[in-house]
Amino acid sequence: MAIKTQSNFHENQYENKIHTIGRITLIMGLILSFLPPIILWLVYDIIPPVNSLLNGIISISSVMIAVSIVEVLTFAPILGSSAMYMSYLTGNILNMKIPCAAISMEVAEVKPSTKEGDIIATIAIAGSVIASQVIIILGVIMIVPITAKLNNPIIQPAFEQILPALFGSIGAYYILKEWKLAVAPLSIAVLLSFIPNLPTAITIPIGVGTAIIAAKYLYKRNMLKTID
Repeated sequence: MAIKTQSNFHENQYENKIHTIGRITLIMGLILSFLPPIILWLVYDIIPPVNSLLNGIISISSVMIAVSIVEVLTFAPILGSSAMYMSYLTGNILNMKIPCAAISMEVAEVKPSTKEGDIIATIAIAGSVIASQVIIILGVIMIVPITAKLNNPIIQPAFEQILPALFGSIGAYYILKEWKLAVAPLSIAVLLSFIPNLPTAITIPIGVGTAIIAAKYLYKRNMLKTID
């Protein structure tokens, strides 16, 4: 009993430190993200018209608030506390952090929402942050000589397919793993694609909700091999 109590104490200490450090770094990151426009305003007296600024903030926020809420609720069980803080501080969550965490847990044979899963996700996210920063620095240095060639209109369509290719490869991996889980959300996504100008603030919650309901339905009827 004493060992178990001591273990819980250390776990609570660890979680408290994660939340303390995470909140501090996120607040610092938020403040630093406003420094460039503040410097442009105070030093160079460059500021957009107030009406245009407010309209831009309102239009973006109307979409991103709903998307952000859904993302937090969706990503938190996969990443855990420390990986969530690192992910939201460094960005590229959907196209880099989530795949890194998911594949790492798969290789380590651990499940999300467990202590082992949280540790593996944290290590994976930390590694992706370091690797991405190194690649970005090298890319910035090396891309200068070939910038003119990359702006060639002939190869521009290739760059437009990078994200679809990334998400398609990741999606194919999990669809092949348990294809029944993908039928309902993919069907809804296809149907929603026929609605013109439908914002992502609506499509993402509908897709996530459909996936959860379908997974629960299949799980209750023992129609799934796994439900990782």
